[in-house]
Amino acid sequence: MSQENIKNSSDEPAVKIDYDNVDVARIMDGIKKKIASQAGRESVGPNKPGVPDSGPQPEPRSGIKGILVKIMAPFAPLIKLLVLPVYEEHRQTVMILDHANRRLARAQEYINLTHNLCHNLVVEITKLKIEVDLLETKVQIMEKDFEFLGKRERVLEQEVFK
Repeated sequence: MSQENIKNSSDEPAVKIDYDNVDVARIMDGIKKKIASQAGRESVGPNKPGVPDSGPQPEPRSGIKGILVKIMAPFAPLIKLLVLPVYEEHRQTVMILDHANRRLARAQEYINLTHNLCHNLVVEITKLKIEVDLLETKVQIMEKDFEFLGKRERVLEQEVFK
C-alpha cells in the first residue's frame, strides 16, 4: 500500500494520500482542516496579531550588491534615458519587420492565386485542344462522306441519263 504524507514547514503530516485507494472527499477534508489550522495559527502570530503572515519576507540586500544598488539609484533615470533610444529603435525595427512580413504574406497569397489561375488556364486550354482535335476529326469524316456522296450522285446521274 503506497501512501504519501504531504508535510508543511513544521514536519507534521498535512494530508495522507493513499494512492491505491484514492478518496477525494477525505483528501479535501484533510486539506480544509490543514488550511483552517494554519489560518488560526497565523492570526495569532507574534509579529502582527490578527493579520495573517504573507510568507517569507525578502532579505534586505547586503554586501557589495546592496551598496552598488544604493550608489546607482540616483543614476537610474539616466540609465533609462540611455536605454530609451535602443527601445525606440527596437520598436521601429519590429514595426518595419511586421509590415514587411504582412507584405510578404500578401505577395505569397498573390503567388498562390496566380499559380492556381495558371493551372486552371492550362486545364481549360487542354480541354479546348482535345475538343478542337475531336472537331477536326469529325470534319475529316464529313469531308469523306461528302466526297462519297458526290461520287455516288455522279454515278447515279450517269446511270439515269444513259
